[in-house]
Amino acid sequence: MNYKRNILLMSSLLAIGFGASTANAVQPSPEQKKIIQQVQVDQVSESSDRLYKLDSVMQENYAKTQYEVGQMQSPVILALFNGSGGKYILRRNGKQVAVEPVPPIYKKIKSVSHTLVGIFEIVSPYFEYSESGNWRTDLSEYNDYMKEALATLGNTGMPAEFENNCRIILEGGIAFMDQVLKSGKFTADDYSNYAKPLLPTVMKNVTLAGKLQVDHFEEVVKQWRKEMGEEEWSRLYAVVNSAWAMRRQNVHFQIMAQMMGQDTVNDRLIMAEAINDVTEDDLLMLLGRVVNDRVLSILVFDETFRMDVELMGEAARKATEEAACPIYPAMKNEWMPYEEHKMPNEK
Repeated sequence: MNYKRNILLMSSLLAIGFGASTANAVQPSPEQKKIIQQVQVDQVSESSDRLYKLDSVMQENYAKTQYEVGQMQSPVILALFNGSGGKYILRRNGKQVAVEPVPPIYKKIKSVSHTLVGIFEIVSPYFEYSESGNWRTDLSEYNDYMKEALATLGNTGMPAEFENNCRIILEGGIAFMDQVLKSGKFTADDYSNYAKPLLPTVMKNVTLAGKLQVDHFEEVVKQWRKEMGEEEWSRLYAVVNSAWAMRRQNVHFQIMAQMMGQDTVNDRLIMAEAINDVTEDDLLMLLGRVVNDRVLSILVFDETFRMDVELMGEAARKATEEAACPIYPAMKNEWMPYEEHKMPNEK
C-alpha cells in the first residue's frame, strides 16, 4: 500500500470505529485493529525509507564523484603489487604508461624461497593429527614438482651463487617431504626443524629480490621525473596498494617515499589497503591469513608477529640506503617492533 492509500484506509477505519459521537462509539474489531496497526507500521516504514533514500543517493553520488575526480588527476603513479615484483603505471596528460617485470631472476628465486610456505600450507592443518593421512596426496604432488624443478635448476640461467641457494632450499624441502611421506606422520616441531636451518639461505634470496625491485623501479621513476620536470613532479600523486600483512615496510611504498620525499607521505603518497565490496568471506579469508601466518612465523622466525610485516622490508631499506644520493636522500627511519598495538595515526 502506498502512503495516500494508507491515510485513506486509516481514516475510514477510524470513522467506522469511533464515529462522530463518542457516546455511541463502536470499538474497532480485532481485525480492524490489525489493519490499523499495519497501516501505522507501513507509514513508519515508508517515512523511514524516505530518510534512507537520502543517504543511498548520497553514496551513489559520492562514488561517482570519487571516480570522476580520480580520473582527472595528473600526473599519477599507481604502484601495484603482483607476483612478478610489481607494476608501475604512470597516468599523465590523458596517456598511460605501464612498466612491469623486474629481471626474471626475481620470480625464480621467489618461487623457490616460497616452497617453505608451500609445504607449510599443506602440513600445518594436520600438525595435531598427521596420522589421518589427508595431507598425503597434496604433499606427494608438491614433492614431485620440487624434484622436477631441482632436476632442471641448472638450465634456468641463474648466477651460480643464487642457483646454489635455490638448490639448498629445494633439497632441504624434498628431504623433509620424503621423510614425512615415508613415516606417515609429522609435528609442528618437525616442520620447524626443517625450516629454520634454511632461513639464512632464504634471506640471501630475499636480500637479492629486494635489491632487484628497488633498482628496477627507482630507475623507472627517475626517468619519469626527468620527463616531467620539477614543476610537474611537485604535483605528482602516487598510490601504492598493499595487502594487510605487507603494509608495514612495504617495498613499493619505500621506493616511492625515497623518490618523492618524506613530506609527501600521507599527503601525495598514499597507501591503499582497503578491500572494495568486501564480503564476509573476504574478511574471514583475511583473518585466516593473519592467524595462519602467525603460526608460520613462530615456527620459522620465533617471532609471532614477524609475518605481519613485509618480509623484504629490511632488504628494501638497505637497498634504498645504498642507492641514496643528494637528490634522493636515504630515509633514516626507525622501524617499529614487529608486535605493535597502536591505533592508526596514534603518536
